[in-house]
Amino acid sequence: MTRLPLPSFTILWQRHKKLYCEIFLAALQELCNKKLTVNENNISLVLYPILNKVCFCLSKSKNIEVPTPNPERPKFPVIENEIDDESIGKRPDFTCNHLNPFAESPEEHEIPLHVECKLLGQPKPSSPSWKFNENYVTNGIKRFDSKSHEYGKRASSGLMIGYIISMEPKTILDEVNNCQRRELPDNPCIKFTFEKEKTFQSYQKLKRKTIKPSDFNLIHIWADLRRWTSGEGVAY
Repeated sequence: MTRLPLPSFTILWQRHKKLYCEIFLAALQELCNKKLTVNENNISLVLYPILNKVCFCLSKSKNIEVPTPNPERPKFPVIENEIDDESIGKRPDFTCNHLNPFAESPEEHEIPLHVECKLLGQPKPSSPSWKFNENYVTNGIKRFDSKSHEYGKRASSGLMIGYIISMEPKTILDEVNNCQRRELPDNPCIKFTFEKEKTFQSYQKLKRKTIKPSDFNLIHIWADLRRWTSGEGVAY
């Protein structure tokens, strides 16, 4: 019997990326119905057991192993030359690794899908200097092409998650893109189609200058949490 050829790692990675995008979308849909404090770390804490449940259900229904994303796993050196890198010890909000059966060197053995989460909207008047929408760019998107963090190193894609806690999504998008024009002028604008759904997804093709591979797809998933993160009594 003729044995079918194995798919290339490019195909395996596309499946990996697609699977975890679906996992985060499903988990964020459920998160939209949870009562939350307006705190980035606390929202991610609430998200984690939902992610675990989604991965468990997928594992059972598809009879495959679906590991839960690793929360705040620090970046460790993969090869000796990276021990003193500035990015070592940085902590993406989630990491979803994929083994590369076609690797020809130790550094290609395991490829990370890094996930960075940020609040979006208008901060409370008590903290006017903390601009969430600008922070999404300067301390989020930038980390996927920065020697200080090197998120998405050796990977062809990464994931940004936006927790919308106030403001209209269209206004947020305008502010994020305006900040990109200032801080990352070579980046294409992010484009969403905002409908009545609670989650929105967009793809952004980047040409990275400091991290390989240079061709990089940054996926953006935003979750509208305004129903449960506004009003009096919500912790900040």
